[in-house]
Amino acid sequence: MTKRSPARVCKSVDDASELLKAVANPNRLAIVCHLMEAERSVAQLEEELGIEQPTLSQQLTHLRNAGVIAGRRDARNVVYEIRDRRVRPIIHALRMVFSDLEDMTMQKRGMGHLAGMDGAVDPETGRFDESMFD
Repeated sequence: MTKRSPARVCKSVDDASELLKAVANPNRLAIVCHLMEAERSVAQLEEELGIEQPTLSQQLTHLRNAGVIAGRRDARNVVYEIRDRRVRPIIHALRMVFSDLEDMTMQKRGMGHLAGMDGAVDPETGRFDESMFD
């Protein structure tokens, strides 16, 4: 029996690992989750997440350098959005796995409508609605 080399098992394992590392911090994960819903300015992220500005800037820089997010200047503000589309299905999967915890957290913040994967799966076919990943 021939032993498989890791490169043949998954050609993109290094890319996948780097993407997961980029969001594998509670603050960075929270930032990405919020940016999944809509683009936001630094001030909005600071207010909504309760992350102090120096820490927020450090985490935004990390995500930007990893290519996960992109920022653009809008007058006096920098507005961030998701740049790497591969992160969307990962975050959606995390929301499905951790939906109970997220639902409670989001309800407390008055954002219950953003929690979980409502409408993501067609109840008749059990298939994902791929438009959610656009």
